[in-house]
Amino acid sequence: MVNAYQCFCTLMQDTKNTCALYDYLHQVVKPPYDYNDLLRWQWAQSVSALDKLIHDIVRIGMRESFSGNRPITDKFSNFAINFSTYQQLQQNQLSAPLVFEQYVTAKNKTLSFQEPDKISDGLSYIWAEPHKWQAIATQMGKAENAVRTELKNISIRRNQIVHEGDYITSNTSRQSIEKADVDEVIDFIELLGTAIYTLVR
Repeated sequence: MVNAYQCFCTLMQDTKNTCALYDYLHQVVKPPYDYNDLLRWQWAQSVSALDKLIHDIVRIGMRESFSGNRPITDKFSNFAINFSTYQQLQQNQLSAPLVFEQYVTAKNKTLSFQEPDKISDGLSYIWAEPHKWQAIATQMGKAENAVRTELKNISIRRNQIVHEGDYITSNTSRQSIEKADVDEVIDFIELLGTAIYTLVR
């Protein structure tokens, strides 16, 4: 699981590094060009890094549970597999953990782990903690409602950037975006990802 966290840290660092490019273009090259799409990319990339971290943690944790190296949760016990996969698991015990992991990857690939409820639902496969967001918020040193609300708002704006070009309905101009706000998003996502990894590893 440590590799999943290292990948998350690398993605977050790459996202931070783009700040230097934005600063150079904004301060040296300067307008009339608009470089704010670099800020929008950082916003979206930060959420993508968190999404990937949760996917990786859940996948690895479920494989550990399958192999008997992690306690089994109620949600894991109810995880359904198709008959074809069941046959593969029975035919070769040595490759069974890999087959199971591949099935989990395929089944979860369409899921999005960007909003609080979806993240806690995914983590339920590997983490039996009944009050997940309370535990996560405590680990972050923040209030639970504040963490959930901030993540929801970050996710909403990410979707507006990715799916709507950062326009709101019929408006002819895009939403404004500030570097300070993006820096806060990056810091928050980094803290959140680290807290989740620390609690479930």
